[in-house]
Amino acid sequence: MTQAARDDSPAVTVITRPALLLVLGAAFAVLAFHSWITPDNPPGFHRDEAALALNAHTLATDLRDEDGTRLPLFFRSFDDYKSPVFPYLLAGVFEVTGPSQTAARGLSAVLVLGAVLLLGLLAWRITSDAVVTTVVLLAAGATPWLFELGRIAIEASTQPLLIVLLLLTLERAVRLELDSIGHGIVAGILLGLFTYSYTGSRLLGPLLALALVVIAGRTRWRLVLAAWTTFGLTLVPLGVYSLRHPGNLTSRYEATTIARDGLSGARLVGQAIANWAKDLNPLYWGSGGDPAPYIHNGGYAAFYAGFVALALAGVVLVLLRERASPFWRYVLLATLLVPIPAALTVDRYNAIRLAVLPVLLLTLAIPALHELASAARRSWAARAVAAAIAVLVAVQFSEFVDEYQTRGPGRLILFEAGVRPLLEPHLRGNETTYVDFDDRGAQAQARWHAAALGVPDERVAILPDGGIPPPGSLVLLLFQECDFECEPVARWEQYRLVRSVG
Repeated sequence: MTQAARDDSPAVTVITRPALLLVLGAAFAVLAFHSWITPDNPPGFHRDEAALALNAHTLATDLRDEDGTRLPLFFRSFDDYKSPVFPYLLAGVFEVTGPSQTAARGLSAVLVLGAVLLLGLLAWRITSDAVVTTVVLLAAGATPWLFELGRIAIEASTQPLLIVLLLLTLERAVRLELDSIGHGIVAGILLGLFTYSYTGSRLLGPLLALALVVIAGRTRWRLVLAAWTTFGLTLVPLGVYSLRHPGNLTSRYEATTIARDGLSGARLVGQAIANWAKDLNPLYWGSGGDPAPYIHNGGYAAFYAGFVALALAGVVLVLLRERASPFWRYVLLATLLVPIPAALTVDRYNAIRLAVLPVLLLTLAIPALHELASAARRSWAARAVAAAIAVLVAVQFSEFVDEYQTRGPGRLILFEAGVRPLLEPHLRGNETTYVDFDDRGAQAQARWHAAALGVPDERVAILPDGGIPPPGSLVLLLFQECDFECEPVARWEQYRLVRSVG
């Protein structure tokens, strides 16, 4: 901990009125920026988003997933099985708002915004410094990686919030020198939710749970044992599901693993270590981002170079001054563990699989920010360093906003922006649209857009295996050819509407 945090001990630090106004001003600025949600950036609604939103809608309607399973633990989505936290949260939102793209993406934005605001709270707890808290709030709120994660209705948008809540729980226990079973139970629940939040977290969650051993020390074993016990209980449903449905939970890994190319033994380990080093490299994130434009839109840094420097300086300060702190030991170890699941896959710099990393990098920047803020109150040299970092961040932020505004709406094909205009005139009509039983991408899009338009679900009919649509009926195809006589009606990219010919 920093000296300010140690001086805080169990007492409550009172924030002055000017400091409160400064922090609140930063929070409102972040809120305004994260409210920037438009239907054309990203444009359309990707089939992954449509599948998650469809399952949330069917849950809200009759507590079943798109395949009719009642209260499922995992959701079949194409050749993968999606985790439950986001769909169930979204089902609660749809219960109030009804199904809509704005509500689905709005949930992601709110989840990421919550993580950003709580990062500010974490900075205050660690430093009791309003300037540091303000800077962390603004930096986290403006970080492209986090902002763009909140623009898309995907599972991983839950992860930053869950990891910040875990850090807040552990920081409080360490700062107040608590060996609390209650804190352990909360930590175990958060780790359980994290494990159920995203595919890669089925490995990362247990790793982060094991890492709690560095919190224990000599005086905090009750907390850690309570966390492990609670976390173990949360894994029981996952274990039962895995036994009943072997292969379901590893299907995505098997499709993306580095072992699929025949690597084994020492070569496999060596490749995984090399991948880990690449994905963790903060210097890369300070100048670039995910090469796929699904999250990152290219042409700018996903994480600002100035805060890369502060995070690295923070690591040095922690190692020199705070290596005895259980909290900081956990933050360092968690940062090293986060890239492991991604390192076992073939894609590098995947922003979704590494969604927790920007939160940990911002946390590691806090000690350096506190040191710099303290020095700047006394030294012109420190003020010059702070000003240089601020200018660098401002330049990269302006690049990000410009690229996001100009290039973001152009991702028409990636986000399948033409699917709704293709389907809407026919969904609003009186005829039924048919989709083949194994064409799950087309099913997700047709059924979701029907729900969002208020069209009854029965107006999208799923053909049985080998089924032939009635003569003259409308059929939606994706990546498939007619196995019946048909004639074209309309097309957008790979999506085709055809009419069966009797």
